[in-house]
Amino acid sequence: MTPSTTVHSPHRLYGRSGELAVLEALSARLGEGDGGALVLTAPPGTGRTALLDSAVAAHRERGTGQVLSCTAAPAEQRLPHSGLHALLCSAPGPLPVPPDRILRDGIGPAALLVLLRELGAERPLLVCVDDAHLWDADSRAALGFAARRLGAGSRVAVLLGSGDAASFAGLPTLRLGPLDDDAAAALLDRLTDAAGTAERIDPVVRGELLREAAGNPRLLTGLTERLTPDQLAGRTALPCPLPGGEDVLDAHAARLDALPPGTRALLLLAAAAEEHEPEGAGADIALVLRAATSAGLGPAALDRALHTPAATGNALQRAGNRVHFSHPLLRRAILRRAAPQRRRAAHGLLA
Repeated sequence: MTPSTTVHSPHRLYGRSGELAVLEALSARLGEGDGGALVLTAPPGTGRTALLDSAVAAHRERGTGQVLSCTAAPAEQRLPHSGLHALLCSAPGPLPVPPDRILRDGIGPAALLVLLRELGAERPLLVCVDDAHLWDADSRAALGFAARRLGAGSRVAVLLGSGDAASFAGLPTLRLGPLDDDAAAALLDRLTDAAGTAERIDPVVRGELLREAAGNPRLLTGLTERLTPDQLAGRTALPCPLPGGEDVLDAHAARLDALPPGTRALLLLAAAAEEHEPEGAGADIALVLRAATSAGLGPAALDRALHTPAATGNALQRAGNRVHFSHPLLRRAILRRAAPQRRRAAHGLLA
């Protein structure tokens, strides 16, 4: 995809022309009286929130619709119906059912569907929830049920941002990938231009930043903002590792926290084995398995790592006699999360 902008967003969105077109089509159908649903899934830092904000801003700019919008609060994940309570509290006016009553008594899936249809009957309604996979189970189930039944004539569209598609199975899904080379380069140009360093950035530094960010716009932004003008110009050596974007790597690593310890240990071995290979070469399966055996892990550990839950985006993939991480940021995140002694132990097993 080529770099693109949207007149509805205060920030330029690079490399997302296809995704913006999908959102515009959903909005256009809503304006014509038809509803629908879409789930945007993406690894951390890929730009999911920016796309959702763009869609909400576009709907509000039309002036003929209404919006219910919120971002999930992980701290409330164990509180039944807290997600729907937060969503309905964003309503600009009074609701047929007071949000506080929903938090106290709950609301069933069928009742939520009726409520949304009633709201859409007044003006086209866009329901937007970011990080919806972090909602409480009751809220996810109710909104998923309602979203699957909205369509022609409903005048309600549901747009969800989620770390995975499993939480809202059966709904149309659009997965965001990393920015392509042209889009990432255009974003870097804007970032360095804003800092007044665009004409002085060293080509080698430029290439290192693009390689390190791996198409992740938030990581690229964090890396660029943390470097000094002398470092960007190549007059001062770059720090190792590069600072910035730690929140993105931590978010990638957190997606693996629920995996069994043996699976996490094997992923660390694979990440350490790939660390000294050429970029994109992956790791030798035989080497990883020998190290895993020495660590008391059997071949079944590799099989489990190759079939990780959907929330991890299938972290490890096999190609012949090599294993690859689905994204280089996930490999780096695993190495970053591991304590130094665990990294040394992994390299010792591989040696």
